[in-house]
Order: sequence, then structure tokens, then C-alpha cells
Amino acid sequence: MNRQVKQNGFSVVELAIVLGIIGIVFVGAISGLGEHRSTAKQLESQKNQANIKDQLIKFAVINKYLPCPDTDGDGAENRVLATVAGASVNVCSADNGTVPYVDIGMKRADAQDAYGNFIRYAINRDADDAVSGVICNNTSSASFFCNSTPGTAIFNMTLTPPVSGDRGVGNYYICNENTNTCSGTPAPNNLVSDSAVVVLVAYNEDGASTLAACGSATGANAENCDIDDYYHQQQLTSASGSFFDDTILSISGYEIKSEILSPVIVWSNATATTPLTPTYQGYDLNAGSYTPLDDPANPDVIYVDHNVTTALDLGQGDDYLMIGGNLSSELEYNNETGVITNDGSNAALDTGEGNDTVYISNSANSDITLGDGDDIFVIGADLTKALSADDGNDQVWVRGDVVAGSNLNLGAGDDVLWVGDSANPSSGNIKQFITGGDGVDILVLENFASAADFWTASPPQFFNVAGFEYIIFADDGSGTRSHCEVGVSCP
Repeated sequence: MNRQVKQNGFSVVELAIVLGIIGIVFVGAISGLGEHRSTAKQLESQKNQANIKDQLIKFAVINKYLPCPDTDGDGAENRVLATVAGASVNVCSADNGTVPYVDIGMKRADAQDAYGNFIRYAINRDADDAVSGVICNNTSSASFFCNSTPGTAIFNMTLTPPVSGDRGVGNYYICNENTNTCSGTPAPNNLVSDSAVVVLVAYNEDGASTLAACGSATGANAENCDIDDYYHQQQLTSASGSFFDDTILSISGYEIKSEILSPVIVWSNATATTPLTPTYQGYDLNAGSYTPLDDPANPDVIYVDHNVTTALDLGQGDDYLMIGGNLSSELEYNNETGVITNDGSNAALDTGEGNDTVYISNSANSDITLGDGDDIFVIGADLTKALSADDGNDQVWVRGDVVAGSNLNLGAGDDVLWVGDSANPSSGNIKQFITGGDGVDILVLENFASAADFWTASPPQFFNVAGFEYIIFADDGSGTRSHCEVGVSCP
């Protein structure tokens, strides 16, 4: 008997359908793999940029200036000798080039993006001005690159832009993805920075073709390869016709000044380095022990090993006060109830006019007024009462906490406030309202590692801060600090 044998298998049509599906899945997988690789390379480039920034900051901390760009490909900065007003000045050969990786202790590959393109190193546009020689003029942002006296900074906190009302001639605007074009004076919400002294650009996948034909590039690609005052961090995209994968990192003048000019002040080296002759020196300073001079030509120079327990009004002059204990009058009690009626607040301090310097080793239970002038104030413990800095470019360091019941107002001027001591991880909390006042003010938080840490602290502390334009966070252990610009890049 004949039996018909049935053969199981795919028909030609079914096989075609299966192969078609496999093809679609394969193409999708390849496409997804390409996207993954592109993202990984962008992250690699950003890591290289961050490492370069770290090394530039370390170089500046040691040498007190930033290097010029490398313009001939040997990994070293390039400068030329110019004569300005009869003096010789080493200006940068150009305001843009590649990273001087040899000078900052890196390898050639470290100065390239993930696709092998050299990362652009653009600096203040006046740093190569051989006519005016403003590179060594501390009223110019170009002075961040002056190497006339290695180990000594030419720039300073108060004169060198950016400062209040002056973003600095030759500094760069960096626009963000909120705007399609970057030109003129961009609105604050369209900016990453308006005062970048250094710009690092990784051009990534299309870098070689873009740089070879910059004139035919469009949009943000064109903005980042020309050599004007603007850079544009547009949104990264691989979309056909609008491909963009540049990544940008910058260093602002505020960041440089905070890193390099931050005071490192302790009681032992402050007394050892002060050349002033004391007008009063003793173990304690009590009521009637000393009458301030109130003389602009003859400053008060007061060294007290223990406590100051009397009110002081130092009046005029550039006065100097060092207290090895507390600024606090004796506690007062109700003899019948034993309740404290005064916690030591009768030792109020007013430094008056002038550029005054005050170090308090421990705490202050009395109000402090620094008066007009460029003042320096350091307190070794908590701020428990009111501190008013009035007018002037002041530098204030509270090494403990700003506690509830205190008050801190830096007044008018371009001020810097440090809160906390890295040697004491529990310090640096802001439990009472503080304000930077008018001017461009910088807040340095010694024990908050990042903006995210500060804005998520429990209990919340960020709402106690107002009037500061920049916030700089703790050293990460390698000399690098993150920062954010209030209203622009802060949360």
C-alpha cells in the first residue's frame, strides 16, 4: 500500500518572511550598537576634558598662572617676547590652539578626544596682545596667563575681571541648548557662562571634517570651530542633517581666583608672619585695659592670647586684631533664679573704616561689624551672633557652622565667604540666613562635595542662602572643586 509521506518545513514564502524579520532586528541591533558606541565615546571625551581641566588648575595652583596654548604640536605652550612701554613681556603666541599637555604633565593621547582629534584650548583673547601687553596687567582677565613672576599671582580677587559689572574683556560666552544662535549679549537663561577664561572643545566624530572645512559648517558646529567670542553647547544629536556631538568644558575667572587666592589661615602661621608692632599685647583684654587709637595713620595692632571681654570700636585705620580665645564678655546670671541673663554679648566689635584683619581662634558671642574697607575675617568656631561686613571687597571664613540665631550680611562689594573646615567634616552647615549683598559674591562650601549634596541636604540649607552669584564646593582630594553659577547652572 502506498503511503503519502508528509514533509514538515518552511515554505519559500514563510522563509522569506522569517529572513525579513531577522534582517530588521539585525539592522536595529546594529543601529543601537552604533548609538551606544557614540555615547561611550562622548563620555570618554568628556572625561579627557575633565582631566585636562584638573591638570590646568593644579598647574595654576603651583605656578600662579595658566599656560598658553600649544600652537606647533609639540605639547608645550608657545609664547613670544613683546616690548610694552619699554618692558619685555612674554605674551601668548595665539589665543587658541591645542592643550600644552607636556607642561601640565599629561600624555599626547590625554589631550585628544575619543576620535583622536586634538581638544581645542582657547584662552582669553587678549592674552596674545603684543601691542598693549595687558597679559601682565591685573585689571585684565589676560593676567591669568602672565608668567612674569612664577609662583606669584599677578591677578587678584578685586581688580581682575570678572568682577561685579565687568565680565572681562576677551572672555568667552558659552551658550546652552535653550537658544538656536549664540551672538550679541545672550540672555542669562541661554548661557552656561558669560566669563569663561578657558574653553576646552572636543569635536568628536565629525571633528576632522568640520575643522578642515569650518567655513562651510553651520549652526553650533560653525560656532565652535571659528575663533570668535562665542561657543555653543547645543543638544547632542545624531539626526540626519543636524548632527552635533561637540562637548565643551570651561574655566571661569571666578573659579581660578577661588582656587588660587583662597586663604589658608591658621593661628600659628598668622602670628609668625605678621610684621606689625603691637599697640596692645596681653593674656586677656578687659574693659579699661586699652583705648583704641582711632587714627588712620596709626593702626591698632592687638594680640590677645586668651579672651577679649570688652566692647571695641577701632575707628579709622587698617587695624589688626588677633584673639587666641573668645570674643565674649562674662556670662551674667540672675542670682535668685540662676538663669543666664546675658550670654556674653557685651563684647561687641566694630573695626570701623579701613582694610581691617580679624582672627578669632574660637567663638564670638557678640556682634561684629567690619565697617567699610577690604576686610579679612576668620573665626575658628561657629558664628553665633550678627556679622556685618558693610562696603568693600571682603574675605570671610567661618570655620564652624552658621548657627540658628546668628546673622551674616557681606554688604556691598565683591566678597568671598568660606563656610566650614575640611579638617572637621561635621562643620560647614548653614542653619541661619546669610546674604552676599550687592556685587559679585562667591560662597565656598568646604564640606559639601557638589551642588546635588547641598541642595538635597537634610535639613535643607540652600534656602538660607541669598545674594551669591557663584557657589564652589569641596576639594575632591585631588585639588579639584566643582562649582555652579546661581540662576544659570545651580539646581
